[in-house]
Amino acid sequence: MSILDVIRAKLATLTAKQRSIANYLLEAPDEVSYLTLKELSMRTRASEVSVLRLCKALGFDSFIALKEALRSHTQETFRAVTLPPFFMYSENRSEGTPKEQLARICLDDQNNLANMISQLDSETLFRCARNLLKAEKVVIFAHDKSFLFADYLAYRLNFLQISVTAVQLGDSDTVSTTLARLEKDDYAILFSFPPYHLPIRNVANYCHYRSTPILVITDCMDSPAVVEGSSVFLCRTGARYFFNSQVATLSFINILASCIAIEMGPQFDEILANEQDVNEFLRNNGHNEEGDEHGSIQSN
Repeated sequence: MSILDVIRAKLATLTAKQRSIANYLLEAPDEVSYLTLKELSMRTRASEVSVLRLCKALGFDSFIALKEALRSHTQETFRAVTLPPFFMYSENRSEGTPKEQLARICLDDQNNLANMISQLDSETLFRCARNLLKAEKVVIFAHDKSFLFADYLAYRLNFLQISVTAVQLGDSDTVSTTLARLEKDDYAILFSFPPYHLPIRNVANYCHYRSTPILVITDCMDSPAVVEGSSVFLCRTGARYFFNSQVATLSFINILASCIAIEMGPQFDEILANEQDVNEFLRNNGHNEEGDEHGSIQSN
């Protein structure tokens, strides 16, 4: 019997407050497995004592033991869903006509995108958007090909006038210098996709040590970038012909940027207006220069 089955079986024996906390565990087991006791208490609007009493009622000696059970459940679930068609096929990849193969490729991307969207928690997403807006500076860490998405996210955040820097994890000197300057008012974003860059866990742990908020964009909760207290968003990347398909990742970046724009309200409208002014100025200035050039030619 899984931990979720245990919780469901004991719901009727719990107090009203314990049932409220238990329902939160059932709704977001993967998220709870990385929350602190204080964070879960705040999210469920219950005292820490109530959470600990629920742990006892469910048969666990501590909150840590409950989290370990939830984490094991998440890992088992992930192993189940990472079988084909979610990850790259090693067999029967090319069966059928080219048209049939294309249909399966499109279905895989559709599944990855649907999986990402279905797991989005709007409360967590908008909280991250607000924190990004408040941050003194934002640093995005990524390795190898994932750095393409770090650059794309940095482009989006720069447009929103957020101070952001993308750091390549392979550049150890820059990573060390950047980490040394992190403060609790900053914000760290980590991209982590297979094949994992294992040292990213050290980066995540150091950010946690410095009390710098962390947002992780990855494909599973077993990613080395996932540490306690981080906000994790899952983007499945399974593909038939390539190691990763990043359709869900690109979509998430756009969703995150859109949430930030929503939080900005009228300030975002000002950014758009200023952008339009610049474009019109450059376009008109270009026309004037072109006219001057033609005029000079005609006078000659």
